[in-house]
Order: sequence, then C-alpha cells, then structure tokens
Amino acid sequence: MSAILNPGFETAGALPGQAEHWTLACHTAHEVIAGFGPGQLLGWEGFERWYDLLRDLDHAQTVLAFFDPHAEGYEDFDEAWDNDLYLHEVPTGYLVAAAFGSSEVEDLEAGWDNVPFARNWTDVADSPAVFDGEDTETYEHGWHDNEHYVRLWSAVPSSAALFDSAVEPQESFSGTWDPATTI
Repeated sequence: MSAILNPGFETAGALPGQAEHWTLACHTAHEVIAGFGPGQLLGWEGFERWYDLLRDLDHAQTVLAFFDPHAEGYEDFDEAWDNDLYLHEVPTGYLVAAAFGSSEVEDLEAGWDNVPFARNWTDVADSPAVFDGEDTETYEHGWHDNEHYVRLWSAVPSSAALFDSAVEPQESFSGTWDPATTI
C-alpha cells in the first residue's frame, strides 16, 4: 500500500503541463476505411465487379462440382465429416412408442398444470388482491425506504456545496487534499 503523491497536482513536473509523480499516457489510433473499386471507391464489397450478373442459367457455362472421393455431384456429408456412424434411419429394434396418457399424441391438455383450461375470463375464479391490508398498491411502504419519498423539489432540504474546508463555493482542485492510499 502506498500513498498517492501530489494528489492535487500542486507540484509541477519536469516539463510544462506535467505534475510531479504523475505519468501522462496517450494512445492514438489511425483508422483506415477500405475502398473497393475500381471506379468510385465504395466502403463495402458488392462483388458485382467480379462477375456479370446472370438472371438465368440458360446461356451460362456450367460445370458440375464433385464432392468427396466418390465423385458425387452433391455433398451428402457422408465421407470425411467425422460422422461415419451416422444413421439415415432409426432401426426398428431401437424404437419405443411414447405414451401420452391414453393417447399416441401429446395434445398438451393434461398434466401441464392447465387443468381445467379456461377459454374465457368468466371461467376464471377471481379473488381480490390485498396490499398491506388495502385493496390497492400505493407503493408507500416497504419499497426500499420510500416512506421518505417527496414529490416536489421544493420539499427537499437543500444546502450549498462548499469546498476546501467548507469555505469555497466552487471546487478549484488547488487546495490541500488528504493523502489517499491504494491497496
């Protein structure tokens, strides 16, 4: 733990504008925007200058792309994808029928904490809410010490802020500060 030296910048450093025991560190950055062209440079690459836009493939030269060692004209993701044990269908020996009550399908009606399901507000049983013994929430008690809530600034007691041993109305940062310590 050491005390902060020259906390009010009262003692000048070796160069103009410096304070003794303080280090000024500056960082700069240079930003470059990539221009895509030729022609008028744009801030984005649209890829239109690389190829002619074809709206159909009738007059285009097309080449069939081959995937994996078997020279298939489509990517089936079978070979060289670390999925050699991939199943295209589930064998019947591993199938177990799921039971949803007495039905083969889950209709989300029973067992979902929604029985009985109300389709109209008239089907819902109501009961009055009670807040601190009252039928309305006034937010006056138990809301993070809001018993002292004021609605107008004129009701707030105020006093002028004073600095440098409570004598100056502005902070000039030139007075004596108690040495601060860091951990």
